[in-house]
Amino acid sequence: MVYSNQINQGVDFMKSPEKSPHYFIPVSRHFRGNMPVTLRLRNYQELSDQLHSHEFSELVLVLSGSGLHVTPERETPIHPGDVLLIQPRRQHGYQELRQLHIANFLFMQQRFTRELEQLQSMSGYYVLFEKRPADRREPGSRTLGDKEFGRARELTMRMQQEQRRKIPGWELQFRLLFLELLLLICRSFSQEENTGEEASLPAERTLRYLDEHYAEPVDLHLLARHCGCSVPTLTRQFRQRTGESPIGYLNRLRLDKAARLLSGTTLPVGEIAEQTGFASSSYLARCFRTRYQLSPHAWRKKYRTQES
Repeated sequence: MVYSNQINQGVDFMKSPEKSPHYFIPVSRHFRGNMPVTLRLRNYQELSDQLHSHEFSELVLVLSGSGLHVTPERETPIHPGDVLLIQPRRQHGYQELRQLHIANFLFMQQRFTRELEQLQSMSGYYVLFEKRPADRREPGSRTLGDKEFGRARELTMRMQQEQRRKIPGWELQFRLLFLELLLLICRSFSQEENTGEEASLPAERTLRYLDEHYAEPVDLHLLARHCGCSVPTLTRQFRQRTGESPIGYLNRLRLDKAARLLSGTTLPVGEIAEQTGFASSSYLARCFRTRYQLSPHAWRKKYRTQES
C-alpha cells in the first residue's frame, strides 16, 4: 500500500526540528562552471525532509501538494502558489508532506547584484528579501495569485527545458528566465502590499482558515460566505488549487496533526482527538486505520520505539 511505503520512508518526520540534526550543502554540490543559478524539481513521496542549510540562496515555488515548511523557530503551512526565499545558512526542511511538488531555484545573490539593485525600487523586493519581524509567516513567504502562479509555472517549465536540452545560448536564456521570474514575484508582492488584498481568492483564504482552525467544526456554507462565493465555486477553486476538496484536505491535515502528537507526546488518544478536531477517539481511530493501516496505539508504539 502507498501509505505504508510513505510511513517507512518518513520516520524522521516524527522528530522535533529542534532535536533533528541538519546537514550543510556547499556550492560545489549543485553549481558547475560560471552558472550562478540552477533549477531542481522535487516531488516528495516521503512524509518529511531533513533539516538542512546551504551556502547559496534558494527560491522555492510550491507547484502542487502541501505540507509544513519547518525552521528551528516556526512551522509554516505551504500550498500551491506559495513562494519562499531561503537565505544562505538558514536551517529549514519540510514535514507533514502531502504529495508536495516544488521548484527549487538555487542561486548566488552576489552574482546578481546589479539586477537586485534595480528590483529594490519595488516594495515587493523587500517582502521577498528582507526579514519582517511583524509577519506571522516565514520571512520571504507569500502566495501568488492565480494569473501570476500560472505564469511562474510556465517560466519554470521553460527553464527546465533549457537546462535539460542545453542548446547553445541556453545559459543566457536560463538566466534571463530566472530574472523574469524574480521580476514577476516582486511585482506581484508589490501589488499585494499596495492593495492589501493578500490571500483574497477563495481557495487561498480557505487554505489559511483550515490551517488555523483545523481543530474546530468547519461549515462549508459559512466558509463560502466568508470568502464571498458559493460552496460549489469554493470547492471547484479549492480543488483546482490543491487537487482535493476542502473536506478531504481538512481530514488529511487533522490526521497529520494527530500522527505527530501520537509520536511526539504522551497525551491520551481521546485528548489528541479533541485537539485535532475529531468527534471522538473511536472516530479518530477509524480514520487513522483507513489512512495508515495502523491504530493510533500501534502507531505510537512503533514510531516512539524507533525514535528512542
